[in-house]
Amino acid sequence: MRIDPGAPRGPCPLGADGVRAAGGVWREPLKAGRLFGGGCFLLWLAALPALGLPIKNGRLPQEILPQTPARPALEADRLYLGMREADFAAYTRVHGWSALEQSARLQRKAAMAMLYLPGGEALHLPGGPAVAAQGTFVRAFFERGRLSGLQLFPNFGEGGLTLKDLQRLSRAWFPDERLQLRYQMLPEDATQQVVEAILGRIPTVFTDLTGRTSLPFQSLVLGP
Repeated sequence: MRIDPGAPRGPCPLGADGVRAAGGVWREPLKAGRLFGGGCFLLWLAALPALGLPIKNGRLPQEILPQTPARPALEADRLYLGMREADFAAYTRVHGWSALEQSARLQRKAAMAMLYLPGGEALHLPGGPAVAAQGTFVRAFFERGRLSGLQLFPNFGEGGLTLKDLQRLSRAWFPDERLQLRYQMLPEDATQQVVEAILGRIPTVFTDLTGRTSLPFQSLVLGP
């Protein structure tokens, strides 16, 4: 059984007009395909049982993850674990990321999470073609104002994300990092579409947002 990225998933509830929402959250104008995928993300989560993906129990393994010390602010063309929330916000503005209003801003103790639709920016890998930041939704996690990790979900309106795409995009976003990458994938899916992926570390207070299916998490480490 495999997920068909092209299958219709109902109308899109997101508006396409550029409006600033309360709290400084921007809703950027979206292209038709991105609009379709953005509005259908929550519908996809609700439809997991119909896709043959049993809900929950796919827990993240409790592993010791590579830690990256905080660094001085870099130019807004890359991400790194430990970067300040303000610097991450600057990256999203420069590259046209949209904060999805359904998620708003989740604050739990000293941790915060925000759900985004990437802006499709072209990222460059040494010795390879450019990588487009698309096919996925991104939930960014912060602890004490520093980026600790990202959670990725497929955006079916942009074709989703294969394992190869995930590795290249992760490497392009974090070119200087030794990354712990964990992902869920249907074993019988010949296209290797990723169901969920984790980059870095998820704060303990937000682990209930991970593992929406019972598929096991597989793990690999990407070097700089």
